[in-house]
Amino acid sequence: MHDRTWFILYIFTVVALGFIHKEWVMLLSIIITLALASKARWKILLKVFIVIGLFNFTISLSYIAYSFFVPVDIFALLLINLRAFAITLLTFTVLHRINLHKVFEFSPLLSILYGFTYAQIYLLKNMLYDYYDGLKSRGATLKSSIKKKNLQPLLTSLFTTMLDKSSQQSMGLRSRGLIDD
Repeated sequence: MHDRTWFILYIFTVVALGFIHKEWVMLLSIIITLALASKARWKILLKVFIVIGLFNFTISLSYIAYSFFVPVDIFALLLINLRAFAITLLTFTVLHRINLHKVFEFSPLLSILYGFTYAQIYLLKNMLYDYYDGLKSRGATLKSSIKKKNLQPLLTSLFTTMLDKSSQQSMGLRSRGLIDD
């Protein structure tokens, strides 16, 4: 199947999962998604547990706290958690299987916007690694205690650089006629 077909199927599946209110359908979609992930299923599953775990834990705690005041259907809580997990797992699996560059090549505008977005994400990732390496070389890692007065200038510089790069890219998009304010 082509990447664009996979992406369209993904969009329709996410919308459908939003309208379906049966727990067994969510479990079935998780099982099917794991089957589609093939060799990378355990790696993707671990990423999803890390990413969605905090979200699901927070939602569950809020519903439990809410249940002290108003009766809450436990199946609604289960459905919300399964839906979030299923959609996140599906997203990670589809992004692993397809090449988004090929998905958006039908439209020059979407291709350019995707290219700029991808470049900005890649630039931000590299900047964060550089800043982390700078902190590590000074003996301050996430495991050690970092004082606020030592961290604040680094974060200020990081955010200033990020905003500057973002501003430069938006000016580039405007100069090419892609953004019309």
